[in-house]
Amino acid sequence: MLFRVLLPNGRTGLYRGSWEREGSPLGWRVLVPEGTTGVVAGVSEGTAGGEVSFPDEAPLLGSAQISVVEEVAGDYFLPRGRVLFGLLPSVFLWKRRKLIRPALRETSSLDPRSREIVEYVRRRRQVSPEGLRRKFGSGVVRLLLRKGFLIEESEWVIPRVEVRYYRLKVPLSSALRKVRSQRRRRLILFLSGREGVSEEELLEGGFRREELRDLLRRGILELTHEPPRPIPGKGVEVSEGRLRRGRTLLWGNLQAVLGALKELCARNLSEGRSTLLIAPELKDAERAVQVLRGEFGNRVHEIHSRVPPKRIFSSWFSLQREAGVLVGTYTAALCPLKNLSSVILLNESSPAVKVRSAGGVDLRRIAFLLSRKTGADLLFATPSPSVATYLLVRDGRMEEIDLRRPHPVRVIARKPSEILTSVLLEKLTRFRGKEILLLVPKQGYSYVFCPRCEDLVQCPVCGTFMTYSRRREEVYCTACGHRQENLRCADCEGDLEELGFGVEKVIAAVEEAVGPAESFSFSTYPDWGEEFDATVVVSADSLLSLPTYRAKEELFLYLNRAVLCAREETLVQTVLPEEEVFRLLAEGRERDFYLRELESREREKLPPFWKLALVKTSRRDLAGYVSKVISPHIRVSYSVREKCYHILLRFRERRTLRKIAQLRRRFGRDIIEVRVDPL
Repeated sequence: MLFRVLLPNGRTGLYRGSWEREGSPLGWRVLVPEGTTGVVAGVSEGTAGGEVSFPDEAPLLGSAQISVVEEVAGDYFLPRGRVLFGLLPSVFLWKRRKLIRPALRETSSLDPRSREIVEYVRRRRQVSPEGLRRKFGSGVVRLLLRKGFLIEESEWVIPRVEVRYYRLKVPLSSALRKVRSQRRRRLILFLSGREGVSEEELLEGGFRREELRDLLRRGILELTHEPPRPIPGKGVEVSEGRLRRGRTLLWGNLQAVLGALKELCARNLSEGRSTLLIAPELKDAERAVQVLRGEFGNRVHEIHSRVPPKRIFSSWFSLQREAGVLVGTYTAALCPLKNLSSVILLNESSPAVKVRSAGGVDLRRIAFLLSRKTGADLLFATPSPSVATYLLVRDGRMEEIDLRRPHPVRVIARKPSEILTSVLLEKLTRFRGKEILLLVPKQGYSYVFCPRCEDLVQCPVCGTFMTYSRRREEVYCTACGHRQENLRCADCEGDLEELGFGVEKVIAAVEEAVGPAESFSFSTYPDWGEEFDATVVVSADSLLSLPTYRAKEELFLYLNRAVLCAREETLVQTVLPEEEVFRLLAEGRERDFYLRELESREREKLPPFWKLALVKTSRRDLAGYVSKVISPHIRVSYSVREKCYHILLRFRERRTLRKIAQLRRRFGRDIIEVRVDPL
């Protein structure tokens, strides 16, 4: 039999092999002759290709999961193998490598140098050929292999069971003072407030091993093999029968949301059905496990980067035999659960909903397809929904359940030259002794401020506030692209300054004004599951400077998460107090924001009503073909950094994706990359 196998490198290979088990080989994992792992995606007749073996006693994926991978790969113009192995836990990716072992021979006849090499290998039991040749030279190693004192073998290497965790060894403010690199500062901020983050999770987040080693060497981080202590679970109030079958949007406080999900899991288990809960952010998954395991015990399984590979392997196959609850990050999304009844996406508006390791595919799309192909109910549980999700509510395609607890939100006008206003300083003085979270967003750019005029600089073309690029040393408009190399005010000729500051400046300003306060916490992003007496957004204006149509949405989602973290009050400082987002939030009119944003996007032909695709090409004249054959709604620009043309096109029908695929086939040599946002 000839098997069509999806491979981690994105290619599809044809291999022969015998199939003696019952049922179809579709979805089974195989070990291929090239020394890596694949998954069977189809069969045909023939004898071509090398022979594969099947290492498992059950299929890795079901037909529904294979179908999801194929459809998502088509949506995003990605190889199916890349999507598949970008979503699967790494424990299933076995590789064969060559190793050198010592032979059971007496070494007294060898010269001292050769004896040293053999003893070196014996102490380590096995070493890589490349490392041994690099250390001692290829000639002497080759001679010892030929004489039989060393043996070269190949074996399948299974990912190690041991998990390493990193955490800050010094206080946050001290750690930030010790580094200058923006990447290392981002790593430190990522680790702040966490008891331990696994190496795999850090690598998935885009950090590098050399950065970790450098911070370890400098004493800023410490390494442990002990997993972080579980996040304490809180008592939850379970609602009575509020969740119905079908598609549901559940938003509000995390503990209230988990209470409703506990009810849903209990109902599914009583009917012999399974529940899949996917959380883009690991800490949300851990909190869900803490609550659900206290109720359902070992019927709750975990799959994420902090779970040892042996447990992942066991849970993956046991859930195919017996109904249960699976909680995990994106690596749990393709697990073929028995009698799947509910697919839950926890925190669907999180930036982590785009899976970087799988080419940027969206977990919302994966959850929707899993629900449709398995017949399971779909539930989005989130602090506040994305605009795309709220469109489903507006159009009656998704039921809405709001579990928020309203409390006052106060917007404080801040002068551009201020870090802390007098109003906020007075509040912070009264807050001493209370648990206060101060937030300084890290996203976005700095606006431009003229100290002489005491005003923000506006674009002379469209009126948008201008943004400062430190790297390019210029002022530009994120809306229309107007640029100004002269860093002087057009009105008064005064020197322009960037309007922005980071966590370090806020910490210093607070300590100088009110003294050290142990109950004060500082962060760049509000954590959905944490609660404080009050939250303070020191300055959210930078989020509006993002060069994207989603800038207002990103600001709104950020502020809503900040509000959910507060038990009593939320304070928001801004130099733009008249901005609609701040006003609607302060007035408690969140739904009005969604409705107005949807009206604006429909009018301007933007997602979720229209879809976007970016074609990078070396040919400027390709834009005419795209406009005529695919969509007339295009915008062309030239990227100096990438040295190619960017053709951004908008379209409404999903069938247009087929035309884009045809474009790639026809002009493959001239097209550098195609990126699609199909939601």
